[in-house]
Amino acid sequence: MEKWLNEIAAEISAECLPESYQTLAEIIGVENTLKLARLLGGLVYYYPKLDTLLQKKRDDLIRREFNGTNHKELAIKYGLTERWIREIVQARPSHDQADLF
Repeated sequence: MEKWLNEIAAEISAECLPESYQTLAEIIGVENTLKLARLLGGLVYYYPKLDTLLQKKRDDLIRREFNGTNHKELAIKYGLTERWIREIVQARPSHDQADLF
């Protein structure tokens, strides 16, 4: 970031920013919010839910921890149903699936 933008970031609070930026600035700070605005400003950007972002890794961990009989324990640990655990362990990980194109 340019020096002048850093200086401005140091001088303002989250409340000085437009309302659409205030919550973000309270979480990651004004300087980082300005960096994101500079990078993504003008774009419509979708943030997937955290569960969606972490689902593949979670499913990989479940497959790794699965011993053939611990459906219930894994369901409790990961906050899922036993049926969902069964579906996860029966499905192949996406990196093992053949590319169609």
